[in-house]
Amino acid sequence: MMIKLSQVSKQFVIHPRRSLLASLRGFSRGVNNLPVHQTICALDKVSLSIKKGQTLGVIGPNGSGKSTLLRIIAGIYKPTSGVYKIEGEVASVLQTSINLFPEISIKENIFLFGAIMGLERGDIFKKYKEIIAFAGLDEYVDAEARILSEGMKERLAFSIGMQTCKDILLLDEVILAGDSKFRKRCFEVMMRFKKEQKTIVLASHDLKIVNELCDEALLLNRGRVLAFGKTKEVVDSYLKLLEK
Repeated sequence: MMIKLSQVSKQFVIHPRRSLLASLRGFSRGVNNLPVHQTICALDKVSLSIKKGQTLGVIGPNGSGKSTLLRIIAGIYKPTSGVYKIEGEVASVLQTSINLFPEISIKENIFLFGAIMGLERGDIFKKYKEIIAFAGLDEYVDAEARILSEGMKERLAFSIGMQTCKDILLLDEVILAGDSKFRKRCFEVMMRFKKEQKTIVLASHDLKIVNELCDEALLLNRGRVLAFGKTKEVVDSYLKLLEK
């Protein structure tokens, strides 16, 4: 077993914003007039098991908990309750992992970003040209990273991420970045990873990609598991949910 979650929940506490004047007025009237925080349950008692070599698609409406689940597996978030176990090294290409240093060059960012994701400097030298070519950024290597669009950043993150993946790869919509050529390259890499028995967890709104790539799927809605099993059956359940 590569990934196992048991009754995992994640809550976020939201504190309402108030102006300085309103805060001072509230303070002068006593604590009873201070704003009350709100607790949001992003994941609610999620349990699942993902085996070595399995490709799992995580689907559901916006705000269903897909990204939160991946961030817990990646170790970015700690669950509020429940337990989870990860066997193997995790490479993640998520929305929070594509913040490059804007004032330095693309080339310098590759070495920094690659080191953060676990690549040795010698390995980055060996794979540098491949990383750049795969991301389609040959013309931008000496430019400052601030000129890159979000799509370019995602392509670069995926390109580095595929070089660091040893056991488990987490993807959050990144495969959708770029044009059809880039999407085709991403698809080919994913198929190679599947043949190499690497474990992949992909959160996506693209049900076509989920159907083509994933062995099983997980349907989340408002943080809860609605369906977990064969991809086609879970996707059909999601389509029925969208019709309501």
